[in-house]
Amino acid sequence: MACIRKRRNKWVLDYRDQHGTRHWETTSGNRKDAEMLLAQRLQEIGRGEYQARADETMFDELVTAYRKGHVEINVRISTRHDYETLIELHLLPYFRGMKLRAISVQTVEAWRAKLIEKKVGRRTINKAHIQLGAMLRLAVRNRWISHNVATEVKKLREESQGHDKPLDDSILTPSEICQLLEHADERWHPLLLTAVSTGLRQGELLGLQWGDIDWRSTQLHVRRQFSKGQFSELKTKHSRRRVGLSEDLIATLKEWRLRCPKGEHDLVFPHDKGGPLNHGILLRSGFHPALRRAKLRHIRFHDLRHTFASLLIHANVHPKRIQALMGHSTIRITMDVYGHLMHDADNEAAAKIGALISGGSKTVATSGDDLKKTPQVVEKMEAGVGFEPAYTALQAAA
Repeated sequence: MACIRKRRNKWVLDYRDQHGTRHWETTSGNRKDAEMLLAQRLQEIGRGEYQARADETMFDELVTAYRKGHVEINVRISTRHDYETLIELHLLPYFRGMKLRAISVQTVEAWRAKLIEKKVGRRTINKAHIQLGAMLRLAVRNRWISHNVATEVKKLREESQGHDKPLDDSILTPSEICQLLEHADERWHPLLLTAVSTGLRQGELLGLQWGDIDWRSTQLHVRRQFSKGQFSELKTKHSRRRVGLSEDLIATLKEWRLRCPKGEHDLVFPHDKGGPLNHGILLRSGFHPALRRAKLRHIRFHDLRHTFASLLIHANVHPKRIQALMGHSTIRITMDVYGHLMHDADNEAAAKIGALISGGSKTVATSGDDLKKTPQVVEKMEAGVGFEPAYTALQAAA
C-alpha cells in the first residue's frame, strides 16, 4: 500500500507501479507537497501511464519515433526538409537530453524566449512551436507523458505582414508587365508570359509537361510540381486545377514548342539540355535580368502570381473563381491575401445597389452576356470549375 515516510529529514514516497514493482521516490518539499506528488503518481499508475525515472523517455527518443512514425510515412518528400530544418535548428539544440516529463509550460516559454533572443522570426518560432506540439501529441499517444504542454502556450503574435502596402508595391501594373515581357530574352519570354497569365507557382511551372496542355479546350492542367530537385505531388487537392489560356498565350506556346529543348520528361520549360530547370537558373538568367533591363523594381518571382490575382480582381472575376484559379484550399485564404485589393469592386457593388434601388422594380444587369448565362453555367463558374479561360495580363489591362 502506498505511503509517505520521513527519512533523513526528507519525505519519501513508497508505492508500487502498475506492474507491481516497488518504488521509493525522495522529495524536496514538505509533507503536503509529498502527498500531492503521491496522488499524482497514483493517478498515473491508475491510467497505466507511470514511468520510473530511470525509464523515462528522452526528447531524442521522441525525435527518432516521430521521424519514423510520422515524417517518413505521412510527409511528402519535398516537405520533409522543412520538418527536419525545424527539428535540427530550433528544437534539438534546446531540448536534446531532456526528459519528456521535465518539459513544462515554463520550459516551452523559456525555449521561445531563447529563440527570440537569437533574432529568429516569430513566424518561424510559431512553426517550430506547432512542430513541437505535434511531437508531444505522439508522446501522449504512446503514454510517455500524460498531456501536451505545448497546447497550453499561446502562439506568438506575428509581425504584421503588411499586405496593404508591400503586396501592392510588389504587384506589376499592366504597363510594367508589357515592359517586363519586352525586355525578357527570347529564351525566357514564354515562361514569364505563362507565369503572369496563369498564376502558376514556380514549382508548378517547372513541373509542367506538354501533355498537361489541352490545345482543343485551350486549358492547362496543373498536376505536379518540381521542387528541391525532384518531382512531387501537389500539396493539396485544390492545387490540382485547370486554368484557361488566351489566344496569345496559346500561339506563344505553340511557337515555343518547336524550339523547346527535348528531354525524357517532355517538359514545357526545361533547361537547355531538356532536363528539369533549376529555380536558381530561372531567377539568375531569366527573371532578374529582365527586371533590370526593364528598369523595374526588384520583386520576387512569386509576385507574378500576385500580379495575376490582381488582374483577375481588376477584371471583376468572381472571388470563388479566383480561389479556384489560384489553387487555394479555401476562399478565406484568397480573401485574407487579396481582399484589400477588392475595394474598387466594393465601390462598383455599391453603385449597382444604388441603381437597383433608384430603378425600383427594374432589373439591372451588368452586361448583355449576364442575361444569356443559364443558371447551370453561373453555378459552374462560381464553383470555381475550370470552365472559362483565365484573363491574361493584356486582356485584363484592356
